[in-house]
Amino acid sequence: MRFRTTVCLLAALLLTASLAARVMSQDAGQAEGEAPDPAEMQKMMEKWMVTISPSEHHKHLNAFVGSWSTHTKMWWGGPNSPAIETDGTSEVKWVLDKRFIQEHHHGSMMMPDESGGMAPVPYEGIGLTGYDNFKNLYVGTWASNMGTEILTMSGGRDPSGKLFTSYGTMDEAMLDVHSRMIKYVTRIINDDKHVFEIYDLHAGSDYKVMEITYTRKK
Repeated sequence: MRFRTTVCLLAALLLTASLAARVMSQDAGQAEGEAPDPAEMQKMMEKWMVTISPSEHHKHLNAFVGSWSTHTKMWWGGPNSPAIETDGTSEVKWVLDKRFIQEHHHGSMMMPDESGGMAPVPYEGIGLTGYDNFKNLYVGTWASNMGTEILTMSGGRDPSGKLFTSYGTMDEAMLDVHSRMIKYVTRIINDDKHVFEIYDLHAGSDYKVMEITYTRKK
């Protein structure tokens, strides 16, 4: 704990020194080595504090916190093909002083096997979702045991507060395609249910490839 506190204090000191140096370098009329204007420094620190503190936007993520049963549908052959369905569980909690929610998902994914059929493979994924106060965007990451990449996404929430839409890219190694454009949509049905959808924009604006329904455990 003492080590962690020391690291935080050092980071704060380095940031303060960096801000001071920036103020001095931007003020051509200021003598070299002269301390920055205290009022200006205070404004800069207040602006910085706003960007790093949880905001009203973060509170909307509380709808996703909890223990969930999940039902996943995947369309390997496109939206008009039969869906492959699996079940799983998901635990979502606040982390880092309520700046992000962390999801830890366990389930299975149907994958082609050596016989040419489909077989369940254990699936585990971990993601972070938060709100970037500086960019004014919801942001997220996702990593799983089914790949070595870290997916990133960013987007917004509609005025109703029930629809979150984000965009990102995904590589498709089987097709030698890099940075395939993806749309992520989360629809809040009610306090105990929401649906997450993935669309492959490279194939079409309504080309849904995955849907996960989250139902709150009672």
